[in-house]
Amino acid sequence: MASSAATPPVRAGAIRPEICRLAFEVCPGGLIVVGENGAIKLVNNEIERLFGYARDELLGRPVEILLPDGVRGKHALKREDFARHPQTRHFGEARDFSGRRKDGSEFPIEIGLTPIHVGDELMVVGAVVDVSGRKRLEKLQDEFVATVSHELRTPMTSIAASLGLLLASGAGDLPQPAAHLLQIAYGNCQRLVRMVNDILDLKKLDAGQMPFHFERCEARPLLEKAIEVNQSLASGCGVTVRLDAPPDSIVLYVDPDRLIQVVTNLLSNALKFSPADEAVVVSLEKRDAYVRIMVRDHGIGIPAEFKPRVFQSFAQNGATKGGSGLGLSIARRIVTGLHGQIGFDDAPGGGTVFHVDLPSADHLARWQTGAAAGAGL
Repeated sequence: MASSAATPPVRAGAIRPEICRLAFEVCPGGLIVVGENGAIKLVNNEIERLFGYARDELLGRPVEILLPDGVRGKHALKREDFARHPQTRHFGEARDFSGRRKDGSEFPIEIGLTPIHVGDELMVVGAVVDVSGRKRLEKLQDEFVATVSHELRTPMTSIAASLGLLLASGAGDLPQPAAHLLQIAYGNCQRLVRMVNDILDLKKLDAGQMPFHFERCEARPLLEKAIEVNQSLASGCGVTVRLDAPPDSIVLYVDPDRLIQVVTNLLSNALKFSPADEAVVVSLEKRDAYVRIMVRDHGIGIPAEFKPRVFQSFAQNGATKGGSGLGLSIARRIVTGLHGQIGFDDAPGGGTVFHVDLPSADHLARWQTGAAAGAGL
């Protein structure tokens, strides 16, 4: 279990013993007190229920009785280390931790630890939560994502490609109403494909499974490619996209595909909120140790009450025109993976400007060299 910053042990005695005992018993979570030698001193009713032991079967026994056989030896060593360096450990810091019931069955748990001094003895209060329900939900989510990936994305991509070919080659021979319906079907199909891809990307990012392939890249060509990707959407919205970038070379050390994805998401968002006949401006600036990429629209701006939720998954304000509400959330996660920061401001004269700050290639190289030297590599 990973440890957080050191927290001073709590000293008991300020509260009347009977109040402590009642609070201990009625706590809806499992509570267990373990002595310095690893022997169980106290348990509450929830511990009895979770593990299937009567209280008398646990008191005085090593706490490892509540753990699977395969980890008991390792846990004893960790417990001894904890006794030398007692620190509060919060929920969520221990992953894939298992408890063992009296009948031998195992179940996933999370444990929060708090060291306390009782007289001259250091004890540990452990708060135990059964996370079986959460694990089942995570499994269902994984199965859903797998189903979406294999059973939905592939046929949707094929349908979109087929509709695109029909529009490119045969739509001119169709009656206008039929051609119009075909265009609607193609647009909605593309939207579904983007939504499916967004859901899959979000799942990968949350699980830390999104690969990043860093290389030195010229910034301007990446922005030009992102603009090109959005030209069809821009034309449909009646909005132009303009690049405002200095002619001199600005080099980044990034994953080029992921950066294009970020700018594409920002552009897509800006185009949806821009009035027809206006321009969305993509700009690039070199600022000391970092590079700033900005995407500015001339829309109505972001309502004050919605600003705290802009980067949340599935967040949409009342003026949203389509979309899944995932683009900005994905952009934020990717920018973090690129060692950068993302934010937004109200634009002068109306609208919004989103900005992405990324370390320049030279600065990031110096930082990585210093980090490696500090680690003794």
